[in-house]
Amino acid sequence: MISILGGELLCSLGAGAERMTALRDGRVAPDTLVVEAFADQPVFPYYLIDSSSRVARAAYIEEYLQTVTEGLFTAYFSEAAPPSNTGVFLGSSSIDYSLTRPIEKSIDGLNPEELPCSRVGGGYYADRIMQRFGLTGPSLTYNTACTSSINAFMDAAAMLECRVIDYALVLGLELSLPVIVEGFALMQLLSSDVLRPFAQKRNGMILGEAVSAVLLTRSEITPSNWQYLGGQSCCENHSVAGSDPGGTGIAKVIGQSLEDAQIRPSDLTALKAHGTGGELMDFAEMRGMEQAFAEIPPYFSMKPFIGHTLGGCGLAELVLLMECVDNGFIPATPHAEPLDEQFSSPPVANNMDVTHGRFMLNYFGFGGNNTSCILEKTQP
Repeated sequence: MISILGGELLCSLGAGAERMTALRDGRVAPDTLVVEAFADQPVFPYYLIDSSSRVARAAYIEEYLQTVTEGLFTAYFSEAAPPSNTGVFLGSSSIDYSLTRPIEKSIDGLNPEELPCSRVGGGYYADRIMQRFGLTGPSLTYNTACTSSINAFMDAAAMLECRVIDYALVLGLELSLPVIVEGFALMQLLSSDVLRPFAQKRNGMILGEAVSAVLLTRSEITPSNWQYLGGQSCCENHSVAGSDPGGTGIAKVIGQSLEDAQIRPSDLTALKAHGTGGELMDFAEMRGMEQAFAEIPPYFSMKPFIGHTLGGCGLAELVLLMECVDNGFIPATPHAEPLDEQFSSPPVANNMDVTHGRFMLNYFGFGGNNTSCILEKTQP
């Protein structure tokens, strides 16, 4: 069994207490981002961590990751010195930040602010953590679109189960990049107002930033009331853009996740849906749930609160779920009414009182990578 010892999150909702208040109250308040490459310079909602420049943010994120890592290590190891065979697993769908300037120049003809010449992509952050704390590895980075950081989490769990390592630090990272926002805007996948998961009038995603960290070990080393029970990740080849709208790939991975965790559908307390608010993605997800479950468990989406944080959403939404349950509730999903008339079951409409249970977390990535995993919190 894999223990989840602790986790931290940096997102647009602020600190822990602020996050819980926003989630309880159903408060959503995205910032805005101008797409300067387009002639009319459209403005889209966007969940930003802060308004600092990308140059300042790159340095800030490195400092934040190191501080959070030190805090997690200090809580479980003397003098913040973990065993050297602690692995680092980082998931992000962002490209190397040092390459954004020449890309933007060549595509947009703009003159964006200077970024450091040194590499500042996901691998850079993972390497800096390894060096700072004297870890010997492994150190792995993952880019599987929206499933990146949850796949990093599940690979870390697999290496712990196989006793390759004794501890794992899993990191999720997604920061705003103009070239990514422009791409989604060109594909007409972005909402111009609010994110409406599974709703009749849903009109696209709202993107966001998130940085998260989780520390894992085997339960025999350090027990915890939060545990990873199992999961599955697999790819389908319906199209380059995403999942089969009929939901067959999603239903398959949900079934495999339940089988790996050795539980029945009726054992689930709640299900965290991917819930992007995209027309086709929500359709595929609902069809997959309808095939996988005789009765769909209570389900909800975190994305109206923090946006779709792409490769960072796996770990960010996992940490948010754990925080919510630790605070005694599952949040309602804002802007999900009226339900699409083609769908059979609406998301949670009112906050649920929940202090423990088994929770499925689903993520479905651009390109057809589908991932589902199950966590359990034992009764306090």
